[in-house]
Amino acid sequence: MTDRVPVPEQLRPLAEQLAALSSEEQELVIAAARQSRRLRSIPWTELRKLEGTVELGGNAVEDCRALYDDA
Repeated sequence: MTDRVPVPEQLRPLAEQLAALSSEEQELVIAAARQSRRLRSIPWTELRKLEGTVELGGNAVEDCRALYDDA
């Protein structure tokens, strides 16, 4: 008896491509995928350089009134 892992329809082509690879290639692909989803960190000193005020324009209070008060 074979236990089949349910794979969503949209992921079947990807699963089939992965299955066609050698075990070594599969491990490389899986390792690369895991590495790419890790959070990337930056040194605190670099983060400090980003400190400041940003002005994007507009008026948040007026925008909210227009959205929620049918203004």
